[in-house]
Amino acid sequence: MNPLLPPLPGPREAPKAPESSLQQILTEEERLARWEVRAAQYRAHELALEAFGAPVRMHLMGLRIRGDMRGLLEMGVPFRDLSEHRSREARFLAAVGADPLLSRVPLVYVLGPR
Repeated sequence: MNPLLPPLPGPREAPKAPESSLQQILTEEERLARWEVRAAQYRAHELALEAFGAPVRMHLMGLRIRGDMRGLLEMGVPFRDLSEHRSREARFLAAVGADPLLSRVPLVYVLGPR
């Protein structure tokens, strides 16, 4: 026991999972909007695999349930040289623009070398 820290009173309760607390706050419409962004995230990952090849690392840095921008998706993609990367990036963005889900759920893509 550390003398600088006071002892905890009684047995500690396990903290609630953030997701369970969030479920009580969000409406059904907001919950569905969050899942829509998640579905778009995985669809973008699929298209990035087709355009860049494996491996593709992705991280959803921001998620909004409404508005013009619904999320910020950081993607680490294979990189060989700049001209090839730009060509693959153009193919990826064209596929994103043609995809019905991704055109309905606008994300900002941050593509970087992996």
